[in-house]
Amino acid sequence: MAITTAWAGPALLSRLMSTPPPPPNVPSGPGGFQPPPGYQAYSGQPMTPQGNSGMAVASMVLSLVGIVPCFWGLQIPGVLGIIFGFIGLKQTKDNARKGRGMAIAGLVIGIILVVVAIALWVYILTSDNCVRNGSSFTCTSD
Repeated sequence: MAITTAWAGPALLSRLMSTPPPPPNVPSGPGGFQPPPGYQAYSGQPMTPQGNSGMAVASMVLSLVGIVPCFWGLQIPGVLGIIFGFIGLKQTKDNARKGRGMAIAGLVIGIILVVVAIALWVYILTSDNCVRNGSSFTCTSD
């Protein structure tokens, strides 16, 4: 009997040393399984909204670029800001993404810039003080 006990002792000792300690009382995840160490259990929370809408950001940036004086005559950034603003509003309609305020701001700034550019062109083309010299306009005040 002593021989069997001496033989089983080292095997039992090595088996006890190779198994990890039992985990602490952690709430179990779905299906009763515990998450691996360092991870939290899935709580079933709804997903948070994704990052900002890229179209909303593009609308805001392009509309702000349209403020630069070299674009006052031909307001391409303002027009693109309006287009991207409408797309950004559509993407942020159901709070699926953030950035609705940026889309609105880009849309409003773009509309203002396009209206001012149209008014500038109407003034230049209909004014008696502005004369076309080749590819440029010269406006004088009397």
